[in-house]
Amino acid sequence: MTVGGSFLAKTLSSLWGRGRALPLLDYPIASSEHFFADSGVVLREDEPSSLIAFTLSSSTYQHRLETLRASHASETVVSADAGDCTFSSERWDTISVESRPPAFGLEAQLRRPEGTHLRFEFNSGGSRFHIRTLFTEQFDALRRACGCEQSFIQSLSRCVKWDSSGGKSGSAFLKTKDDRFVIKEFSRAEMEAFLSGATGYFQYMAGAIFGARPTTLAKIFGCFRISIRNTQTGKSIKLDCLVIENLFYGRQMHKIFDLKGSLRNRHIRETGRADEVLLDENLVEIASKSPLFVREHDKRLLRAALWNDSLWLERQNVMDYSLVVGLDKDRKELVVGIIDFVRTYTWDKKAESWLKEASGLGGSKATPTVITPGLYRQRFLTFLDSSFLLVPDAWFTPADEAIPLHGSTSSSALYAAGGIISGKDAPATS
Repeated sequence: MTVGGSFLAKTLSSLWGRGRALPLLDYPIASSEHFFADSGVVLREDEPSSLIAFTLSSSTYQHRLETLRASHASETVVSADAGDCTFSSERWDTISVESRPPAFGLEAQLRRPEGTHLRFEFNSGGSRFHIRTLFTEQFDALRRACGCEQSFIQSLSRCVKWDSSGGKSGSAFLKTKDDRFVIKEFSRAEMEAFLSGATGYFQYMAGAIFGARPTTLAKIFGCFRISIRNTQTGKSIKLDCLVIENLFYGRQMHKIFDLKGSLRNRHIRETGRADEVLLDENLVEIASKSPLFVREHDKRLLRAALWNDSLWLERQNVMDYSLVVGLDKDRKELVVGIIDFVRTYTWDKKAESWLKEASGLGGSKATPTVITPGLYRQRFLTFLDSSFLLVPDAWFTPADEAIPLHGSTSSSALYAAGGIISGKDAPATS
């Protein structure tokens, strides 16, 4: 027994001696990753979207948002009582779209004429995180109305840099790792334009969602101002950004087009690489050999959707937007959506348009790339109407196809001809 005990003691002593020479274990968490007790999201300094996800999932944000909702709900109930109608503020956010009064619930939050911008600050060691959530209540209502409030947080918890081949604005792009959302950097001019026109966007989206009028506008689900600084390393990030839905999420696109309705400098050489974005002249070349066909009903709906969207953009003094078109050969569908509709027609654009017109740049064969919002809209609609060819069915009447997409025809005539189709539920190809 004594011999065995002595052997065991020598063995343990030998192991302890060797342990001193073993390398130290690496800390499993990177110094750029931060954990907080009230959120399950890891805050990563090199992934700005994680700060958005972290903030929206934090108890601090939820408390301030609930306080904001409660204050506005009580105001709405008071105004309702003054009009001799009764409503329980305890159930305002659970009433169905069909049964609730039009002035309450998510629609009322989305249509609020004033925006509340909340500021948050988080500190961890030598790192400082600042974020400002713009139009907090309206964007929260939009995400809940679209049913993506939880997936929004989950998706934004991780992001990667994205090389968007179609963008020429110089803005930085990030994409969530699950490919669901795109984070686009804002310039100062774009930020000012968005802040001045945001209430109009929310009003239009409320009409589309709660009025059962789908739209081809790519949905903007959030606007944020972000600042991340590590005092120890000196690394800092400042970012004003929009979070936009990825129209092609969960799809493999055979071809992608970015269309503005212009044939001036709108051609690239095809390389065949994945996610290559082609332009207007490329579409004309391809369509001459392999046209894009859509059914009669689908074209009616697409026409009406583009008419209404472009009319609203013209009234907002917006131009230079694009229609992104994706060809999904597996499902035999076209996926369409209007993007880049934030920048307004400012004085610099007016000056550029005037100079090109006065100098005659480009000759008479092509209109200037920078024109007024009204002319831009007309050119945009005319080009798209000729790009998607109608395939008549047994119920087709030539009179229906005679409805023009531009000119003096009122939007009510288009509504009579058909409904509206959403960008994500795009017409199927033949």
